[in-house]
Amino acid sequence: MKKIQNPYNPYLPKETGSTSFPAYIGSPSNTPDPVSSFTSLPLQFDSNRSSLSMCYAPVSRSSLSSPEIPPLRQPIITDPETQDTYLLNLDIGSFSHGFGAVYRALYTEHKPDTEIPIKSGYVTLKIIDMNESETESRHLWRQGKAGLTDTPYGKIIGSKRIFSAVTNIFSDNDELLCVVLPYMSEGSLRYILSTRPQKKLSEEFISVVLKQVLIALRDEIHVEFNQRVHNTLNVGDIFVHIDYATQEISIKLAYEASVYDSETPNQANNQYAPFMNPKHIFRWGAAPEVYGRENEGRSGPKYDIWLLGITALELVYGDLPVRNRRDFNYIVDKIRRKKKLPKSLKKMMIKRDGRFKEVMKNLVNRKKRAFSEEFEEIVLTCLRENPVNRPTADQLLNAPFFTDANDRFKQFMLNGRN
Repeated sequence: MKKIQNPYNPYLPKETGSTSFPAYIGSPSNTPDPVSSFTSLPLQFDSNRSSLSMCYAPVSRSSLSSPEIPPLRQPIITDPETQDTYLLNLDIGSFSHGFGAVYRALYTEHKPDTEIPIKSGYVTLKIIDMNESETESRHLWRQGKAGLTDTPYGKIIGSKRIFSAVTNIFSDNDELLCVVLPYMSEGSLRYILSTRPQKKLSEEFISVVLKQVLIALRDEIHVEFNQRVHNTLNVGDIFVHIDYATQEISIKLAYEASVYDSETPNQANNQYAPFMNPKHIFRWGAAPEVYGRENEGRSGPKYDIWLLGITALELVYGDLPVRNRRDFNYIVDKIRRKKKLPKSLKKMMIKRDGRFKEVMKNLVNRKKRAFSEEFEEIVLTCLRENPVNRPTADQLLNAPFFTDANDRFKQFMLNGRN
């Protein structure tokens, strides 16, 4: 998809006067922006996705910041049915192997009985060119129509609306398919961890994250009357939003139409070489009953439980240092046999010639545990080879590992923004 070229933005503030700024949407409560009015000075959004405050130009940008669209070039997409508008002002990701783009957009609701537009806040807008990417567009359309809709207190990121629009903002007569999602201010957990020095979470924070994921699976995906399977569960599908008025944090799981890669453009895929790309961990790290099968439609809820166990490993170790499926199987088998997790996966890696590192023998035979028995039990039960023997999401939620550490996780998130 071509980059934005349209220089016209009718919503830019005038040189004089002020107007209130819209509330944020995308979390259970709408959060007002900390800056209540525009000024006559030129303004820009801070391009750091963790900060939504207004600031005077010029703005310093960190190396991990998403590219901001200059104010004079922020285009507007209009929903032809509702006449609601979406002003694109921040590039926050991509999907479908780069064929689609994802933007933070300022949503303005159209009211036929009033001449004054109602600026309703930020949303996430997934966009794909229906002519250039016909197959991907059809797939996204089916996901949007058959998927879950957004609810204020749900744990799944559902779609708010899906529509097509003809625009000239990328090139002449683009026919774009647009999916509207709630805005998740901090991006995916994979993106968040990529900005932190250790790129992993402590056990107490993992319990907070996985508890929310399990609630999403139990209450919205693995429901008996309309059972679904996530199929791609991984760290990149877990998103975080901060309510800036209360500093409350919400953790939600992306599913089907709401899945996208929220890493910044300068984080190229080859950064993981020579290891397997964690973005595709649900493929190369798939459960034994699914791996290598062309048709994954027959997988059941227990496949999601396997992926939850792999997600736990990724959260506690960072990216898994495996070069192929053989390396992956070795790590899983070693964990099963020893019934405990090694302190470091990197020191368990198999070299390309198949020989082990000398230090590995001492690591796997150590007596002192690097992690709690409660956490190791969660991983071990999720990674049972036979899916029948894996627990359900509801059974896992009753495990003693899932204690309340929300306050400490909130502090972890807020400290990372400073």
